[in-house]
Amino acid sequence: YGGRTYAQHGDDLALLNLFGCLRISQPSYLDIGAHHPFHLSNTALLYQRGSRGVNVEANPALIDEFKKARPEDVNVYAAVVGTKKTDTVKLNRVGNTNDCGLNSLLPVKGHTLLDTVEVPAVTADEIVTTYANGCWPDLLTIDAEGMDVEILSSIDYRAGGPKVICAEAMSPSGGDACAELRALMSKR
Repeated sequence: YGGRTYAQHGDDLALLNLFGCLRISQPSYLDIGAHHPFHLSNTALLYQRGSRGVNVEANPALIDEFKKARPEDVNVYAAVVGTKKTDTVKLNRVGNTNDCGLNSLLPVKGHTLLDTVEVPAVTADEIVTTYANGCWPDLLTIDAEGMDVEILSSIDYRAGGPKVICAEAMSPSGGDACAELRALMSKR
């Protein structure tokens, strides 16, 4: 699948390989915590190869980049939460607002807080209903800085689900969430 990768750990190349095995040449996607249209993106390479999907990014400083660089995608400014308790949530932003991928709804340890902004809150199921016509895309890639397990736990998998899930394996405490993710996915 070539050596060009946009993802942090070559996830996009692994995803292309996996979808090739599934005989899906242009998988649709939902990218939660999309961050940037190309930098550290699990879906940029898919987009370049003709796939289209939904990108969800909570940092208001970054969503316009998606609208410019990936106009054929649906680009949503919101924070995805596990359980929606209010219409908005506070996003903690650290570092440079235009390129930091460590922004989180949770306290960010080891980094200086730049500011906190109020952003719209939605669930993954609401995103699928509103922006994907109620049909789960082939791929769910999620990097929600410690919220991944909570979000994945909240999804109604009875309504179908993605064929492939790529999740960041970090817990809110900064530890490894692999065992928790494995147990959750086995149960679901």
